[in-house]
Amino acid sequence: MNPTLTPHPLQPVALKDVVIDDAFWSPRLQTLREVTLPDVLNKFEQAGAMANFDRVRDHQTGGHAGPPWHDGLVYETICAAADMLRVADRSDAALEACLDGMIERITAAAAADPNGYLNTYTQLEMPACRFGQNGGNQLYQHDIYNAGALIEAAVHYYRATGKMALLKVAARYANHMADVMGPAPKKNIVPEHPLPEEALIKLYLLFREQPALRDRMGFGVDAEQYLRLVEFWLEHRGDYEGRAPLSMAPCGAAYAQDHLPLLQQDSAEGHAVRAALLYTGLASAALVNGRDDYYHAALKLWDNAVHRKMHITGSVGSNQAYEGFGPDYYLPNDAYLETCAAVGMGFFHNTMALAFANGCFADELERTLYNGVLTGVSIKGDAYFYENPLETEGRERWGWHGCPCCPPMLLKILSALGGFIYAHDESSLCVNLFIGSRATLNLQCRTTVRLTQRTTYPWDGKVTLTLDLSGPCAFEVAVRVPGWCAQAQASINGQPVHAMHAMQVRDGYLRLMREWHAGDTIELHLHMPVQLIEAHPSVEATRGKVAVQLGPFIYAVEGLDNGGVTDVTLPAHAHAHLSTESCPNLLGGITVVHGETEQGGQWTAIPFYAIANRGKSPMRVWLRRASDWAENRSVPWDDDRLYRVAP
Repeated sequence: MNPTLTPHPLQPVALKDVVIDDAFWSPRLQTLREVTLPDVLNKFEQAGAMANFDRVRDHQTGGHAGPPWHDGLVYETICAAADMLRVADRSDAALEACLDGMIERITAAAAADPNGYLNTYTQLEMPACRFGQNGGNQLYQHDIYNAGALIEAAVHYYRATGKMALLKVAARYANHMADVMGPAPKKNIVPEHPLPEEALIKLYLLFREQPALRDRMGFGVDAEQYLRLVEFWLEHRGDYEGRAPLSMAPCGAAYAQDHLPLLQQDSAEGHAVRAALLYTGLASAALVNGRDDYYHAALKLWDNAVHRKMHITGSVGSNQAYEGFGPDYYLPNDAYLETCAAVGMGFFHNTMALAFANGCFADELERTLYNGVLTGVSIKGDAYFYENPLETEGRERWGWHGCPCCPPMLLKILSALGGFIYAHDESSLCVNLFIGSRATLNLQCRTTVRLTQRTTYPWDGKVTLTLDLSGPCAFEVAVRVPGWCAQAQASINGQPVHAMHAMQVRDGYLRLMREWHAGDTIELHLHMPVQLIEAHPSVEATRGKVAVQLGPFIYAVEGLDNGGVTDVTLPAHAHAHLSTESCPNLLGGITVVHGETEQGGQWTAIPFYAIANRGKSPMRVWLRRASDWAENRSVPWDDDRLYRVAP
């Protein structure tokens, strides 16, 4: 862990103030909106997820359809759809009407309880066991997780439409949880599936930003109690006073990160999705309460997860038995790697980037988005992966699943993509991701800044940023130089900037401080060769192997391109025989990588996200290297790195 990292809070440029216009991402976002979202909404309706709300509304019992977390998955889909409505360049009356219809059914179900409690599984099947009490099982019931997903969806839908029906349900439910849970004499209950931590932070921030909104609710709102409840949840993990530890859960209480007080945890443990969402909530709370112990705890956990337990695709959760983290450096190539865990880590990386203003967090966000997340949905947009191992004998994507958690999570993170690209404080603007877009923001100089980014990234490294200002303004533009990039050149209005000069590249960003004028243009050229990557020698599964990387993409050898063979061996001087080929008509338009085998044959690799889109075929990411491949033992490993370019 880098001990020099200190908190430096940033604000994201709001989703409504960013318009994505990008050759790579725009078609994918259109597919998500036009194919994936309707597919998910229709399948939840067919699976009876919405009918559960109707049964609660009608005071029925029994007959719950699907798993207990169906409610939360519906809410997460609404959250994603709300973000799609919020983007500045689109409107969709039909989608909004569809969501209003769903919200009307949810609101009617919530009205069936005088406290606003809503968890359809518990109400239909275990009505005496709310929040896992009275002999219930919160680990399975998902009461608080579902409540958190409801609250998050309500905040996002209000920000997108200004409509308050779902927000009133959410605030009423949040009030109820704050009345029930907390220090004695309240009950010591903490979420055994995280997510509500960040959700309540979002509700708190909404009421803090819009205090007049409280008067429109029709009941009392004390936003401070939401923050206090989040802090209670975070700080009382591992505190079993008045409740039993999760001894029956897989791997015990660590399964739900309930084995120690969170601020004392320094190792990513247990169920990987739960962990990633919990750590995101911790970092979000740090951004609000400003506590150094929260920042430090989040940094320790991020460091362990990323530098000891993360696969090269940005995916986490090696252990199939409990969908969770294994020991340090336990990274088997047939690991579980749930799509939802990659999504959770993406949110964690983004929140840490806002907390510390350091490019290393945006580096990992990028890795996760282009590899661990994007592979979870087919190119056509209507088939999915739950697991994402790095070596298989061939798998087929599924159209739906008994636990359909991954499609809503995919929708949620990718619909939020516009809010990840830029961030700022009072006097600086950070460019975190290279995605063609237009953004509008205001800095301390009270000048409106409009930034246009044009790029052919991720297939090559040319990025152009054009500033349009209402008047001259002095501020810093900080452009991320990716960690994988060894050479970069930059210019301002055609005049070269020595991009890799130590005084200008700091904390992973090329920092350009000057007075800017309308029409000023920054050009960045990132050198993007094909790279062969090796893992830390403590990773047993990848010893004697390398992975192929081009820019942000990790590549895989798929049998369809290689005569059915994926177990290839690279010669000692494999670097000299690597080449790329643009294939605009293959898999939605990709660049493939070609190389030579030890025996003089050829191999072809495609981006990992594109696997399993042409039928069942063997696949592997890590390729053998010849026994005479000299290892550069004179260059010691930096234990703060898990992957590096192979010598």
